[in-house]
Amino acid sequence: MRRIPASFLRALEPSRSQRTCGRSVRRPRRRSTWGLFALVLLTLAGLLAPAGGAAAAQAPASITNATTGLSDATSLAPVAACEPSTAFRATCLAQILGVRGTKALVHPRLRRPSSIYRFTRPRPRHGHTSTPAVAAAAAPQPGTPAYLQQAYDLAYLSQNAGAGETIAIVDAYDDPNAESDLAAYRSEFGLPPCTSANGCFAKHDQTGGTNYPTTVDPGWELEISLDLDAVSALCPNCKIDLIEANTSGPSDLAAAQLEAGMLAPSVITDSWDDALSGRQARNFPTTGDYTFPGITTVAASGDSGYPGSSTNDFPAALPGVTAAGGTTLQPDSTSGVQNVRGFTESAWSGTGSGCNLGASKPSYQTDTGCTGRSYSDISADGDPDTGMQVYDTDDGGWVVVGGTSEASPLIAAYYALVGSASQGPAWAYANASLLNDPTSGSNGTCLATISYICNAGPGYDGPTGVGSISGAVVDGAPGIAGPGANGSYTQTVTSGSAELQGAVYPNGADTTYWWEYGTTSAYGQTTTANDIGSGTAAVPVSDSLGGLSPGATYHYRLVAENSVGTEYGYDYTFTTPASTLSQPGGGGGNQNTTTTTTQSPPATTTTQSPPGTTGSGGSGTSGTTSVSAPVVSGVRVGAAATTATVSATIATRGAPTTYSLQYGTTRSLGKSFSGSQSSGPAATARFTLRNLSPGKIYYFRVVASNAGGNSTGTIVRFRTSPVTITRVSTSGNVLNVVLRCHSSAPCRVRLQGRSGTRVLLSSQATIRGNHTSTITLRPSKSFQTVATRRNATLLVLSTWNGSTATVSATV
Repeated sequence: MRRIPASFLRALEPSRSQRTCGRSVRRPRRRSTWGLFALVLLTLAGLLAPAGGAAAAQAPASITNATTGLSDATSLAPVAACEPSTAFRATCLAQILGVRGTKALVHPRLRRPSSIYRFTRPRPRHGHTSTPAVAAAAAPQPGTPAYLQQAYDLAYLSQNAGAGETIAIVDAYDDPNAESDLAAYRSEFGLPPCTSANGCFAKHDQTGGTNYPTTVDPGWELEISLDLDAVSALCPNCKIDLIEANTSGPSDLAAAQLEAGMLAPSVITDSWDDALSGRQARNFPTTGDYTFPGITTVAASGDSGYPGSSTNDFPAALPGVTAAGGTTLQPDSTSGVQNVRGFTESAWSGTGSGCNLGASKPSYQTDTGCTGRSYSDISADGDPDTGMQVYDTDDGGWVVVGGTSEASPLIAAYYALVGSASQGPAWAYANASLLNDPTSGSNGTCLATISYICNAGPGYDGPTGVGSISGAVVDGAPGIAGPGANGSYTQTVTSGSAELQGAVYPNGADTTYWWEYGTTSAYGQTTTANDIGSGTAAVPVSDSLGGLSPGATYHYRLVAENSVGTEYGYDYTFTTPASTLSQPGGGGGNQNTTTTTTQSPPATTTTQSPPGTTGSGGSGTSGTTSVSAPVVSGVRVGAAATTATVSATIATRGAPTTYSLQYGTTRSLGKSFSGSQSSGPAATARFTLRNLSPGKIYYFRVVASNAGGNSTGTIVRFRTSPVTITRVSTSGNVLNVVLRCHSSAPCRVRLQGRSGTRVLLSSQATIRGNHTSTITLRPSKSFQTVATRRNATLLVLSTWNGSTATVSATV
């Protein structure tokens, strides 16, 4: 039985007018006999179980809290919108959140939506001191366009790319409300209109005409709404073609697919599947064409977990089709673990995956356990517990929907945004190092030889493919990463100061960032602009705000700028504690009472300096000066294979301070290093961890103490490099690099040859799990020149959860 915790459910709170109270919100005259019969049986049994066959983990608490608002989240369970597939009928893969034990659906009450338009064109270099060009906006709700765009670093691309691209959606049966429901969704979230009148939206029957199917199936109608809304969420500038097959039979869907190809779109998305085995699986490719030259076809991989060694989900299992895997996407405030991206992503337990031995191994795949076509290829959010807010008239308006039928149109929109729509699944493999890499979660049990087909891990795996979608693959304006484990960018707050920490994606151009802050959402004050370089991965940033007033509420946001433009983050607030003690001589001050808010997940702890504590600067008998607790900020980690360096800034608050690094292979930590600092204003604590294991996940936090109290930093996790360099040698103009993969899963790495900060050689490689491989490189003449002077370094980089571990050798 699937449990949905109470907290995933609150910001989408059912309004009084929308509470279902047990009555069906679907139209009984439209519900198929099977669907009604099945739901009645589930109701009588009290078993609204997940539609997927895989066991489901408890849903992320705070996302549920931010999506439904119901006090008892265990009363919810996702329900499959369509009947299961058979040899003669495909199934749609939409899953909708419903109330366990009733026929009622969850209807969210939306907050005022956050504007997705956070980008402006370049201004003068120091223009950040002028009036803000983009108005303040509250952080977005989960499942909305703005939320998804921030989670996948697509805010800039979603606003500026996609014009001239068309996405074709192939579904079954008719949705008479398709265009009006699409208009309601786009209007709610401030997206540009997409109508038949302005040429953005077109609806076709399976032969290209307007003789739409006579049957209206409520499940497929919901599927169409989900597909239209998901495409709009990431690519609001894309045109949309909806092709409706007469039925969900293979021949009709194949005809609709052929019509989609003849319309010459950029991408086709199929949010449906047919789970087949034996002769039926062998015959599926003969039912029609599913891929077309110059067009990428994305197909959902299924919602029932790993289907077993003899069954495959079609058309996702076909070579040449981009198979969409589903993930569970949650912010750090849900996972309780701080990572630089601000979001945690894992394999959804219901996502499909497989090894199609009936098809030859595609040239773009290098995994060795499955000798046929492995899938999925690439992934995006699909867990219905972390799903999208969708508008569907037949289901009473706003509902919460997921499934790999959410992931498929999201990935189709992504392909259109990044300009790779003609390159098919091979593109994802060629750009895998720039995608997000979910490394946890499982969708079933596989044979040991293909365990990666069922279990997420570093590099390629079946549930999530080569990674989840990311805007880092395209150079552009900077992106603002999500907030931290406490739901904001605030680290600590005292009566006179605040420590802020976030992350910025430079996205390939030299980028600066700063914070805007003030007592209103007009801000009015800024920090100094800092340069973070021109990489692609998110870069942690942290700063202190000083001179704040006690007992005041401050608004703030993170802003980043490069040559492409300026990206404005969302508005957050903090409140400084009031100062209640007087300074010597009776004067007021902001240093007598200090409240330090730390991020020790899952709870936030507060340390308050006791009144009357005497500080080193105190004098006289008419008053005292408090000693403030230290502040930990700016935590950074750099990992190699067997070592890691950790640094953090310790604000001592003018008192002798001790600090330590607590670390271990679990969140319980268990080991520690210690250090101390005199009463200077600040110190940089540096630690080197040795004798670590390659490819292992470690956890750590920095703790600081003085007479004013303790400050405990966020628990941070990192992974050491799973790859070590065994030998580097040259033979003529060829560079041979011997690498060892210490992981059971294949190790996917980037190789760079550098002279100082200049990158003169770049390549990618995948090493078989627990094997040693020789990688042959042909360096440029410039690299050969610096190498002969022993000024060249070879770096091997592996990415995990948005952070990069590096091993190096001198060439």
